[in-house]
Amino acid sequence: MGFATHLGPWLLGTVKNTTGTTAGTVANTGTTIVSQTFKRDYTGTTVAAPSVLTIACLPAGAQIIDIYVDTLVAFTGSTAANLIIGKTGTTNAFWATSDITTAGRLATTNANLANWAGAATTAAPAGAGIGSTDVLVLATLSPTVATVTAGTVQYTITYAVKNSNGAPAQSTFEN
Repeated sequence: MGFATHLGPWLLGTVKNTTGTTAGTVANTGTTIVSQTFKRDYTGTTVAAPSVLTIACLPAGAQIIDIYVDTLVAFTGSTAANLIIGKTGTTNAFWATSDITTAGRLATTNANLANWAGAATTAAPAGAGIGSTDVLVLATLSPTVATVTAGTVQYTITYAVKNSNGAPAQSTFEN
């Protein structure tokens, strides 16, 4: 199987430009949702202090749709394996501190949703998206009491990229 690279979003739909007010004449295109996945196996390693990993690089203007944090193999050795997800300068920009010791998927919170939409940023328009430059997404694992000696976590970030005109993806409707 081969891979293809496309610069810019794929706009899908049947009406690109609005020419009226009824279905079939109103723009109905939207960007596709893409994802990046990073998996880290800590088996055979020891993590005693905060460990920072780059788990993705999001393109400028991207809007995060969801972040899945899956502990595939339970963590051992430490009382808690605390995780935050963010970027340089704001280590918890995308995910507040959560314990990933137990196998399973972490639940999304309202605070996470607000950060993903860009409500706490100056990105345009109206704070939607990650901003005007690419962003390295960082996951920081901080064990408590003892060192982490085993465990596997997988991160999947789904997001929409910006429109072909350079604006972050958004609805074509205006009120």
